[in-house]
Amino acid sequence: MSSITLFTSGSTDQPKDVTHSWDYIKKCATKSIEEIGLTKEDRVLDVFPANTIAHYTITGVPAFLSGAQYVSSNFSAYTYPDLFRRFKPTYIALIPKHLELLLSSKGFKDLDMSCVRYMVTGSSKIEQSFIDEFKNRGVKTVANWYGMTEVPPPIMIGYDSPAFDLNTIDHTENHVMFMPLQATGTNLQHCIINGKSTGDIFNMDTKEYHGRLKEANGHTWKNNF
Repeated sequence: MSSITLFTSGSTDQPKDVTHSWDYIKKCATKSIEEIGLTKEDRVLDVFPANTIAHYTITGVPAFLSGAQYVSSNFSAYTYPDLFRRFKPTYIALIPKHLELLLSSKGFKDLDMSCVRYMVTGSSKIEQSFIDEFKNRGVKTVANWYGMTEVPPPIMIGYDSPAFDLNTIDHTENHVMFMPLQATGTNLQHCIINGKSTGDIFNMDTKEYHGRLKEANGHTWKNNF
């Protein structure tokens, strides 16, 4: 079966190489379409490079398969606001690093984003202030997807909050569990998928992403499955 090697967005660590089959890419892109509700009436603004798994499973390929209008551009905090105003996307995907850069841009200060009905952000630790920046600009839904790029479709999704909804875990394709860390004094647990640790730590009291195990070294999970 033919395959393609791509890179993660680096939202939790340094970008990691991930190898998936083309059938798997299409399957994951279809899942994204279903979750987002993408149709040919949507407008997708994609700032992820074409060599990233996010482009194939979250933005670009879902846009093509759904027949949505599609614009792709390298991300620049200074040109993004103008591009956004001209295209008026209904679906976008940004990671916290993007917001950090946008906050330094004058054009972002008064940007009306009410045209966006769904926005995806990455697996890193998301602050409520990140979500509020976009909700206050009119974005209807900010969805925090965990696990989309290494073992898509997303393992967990959180809506308009840093917390993940554990009820969104679908065990039909991946067996997901959490194992307590020893001697931490807190309810920190690391995520295990199909019997292998992802290296990602969650605070199970708040249901939020906490960090990565030091021994994880940013290596991709997919090579273990």
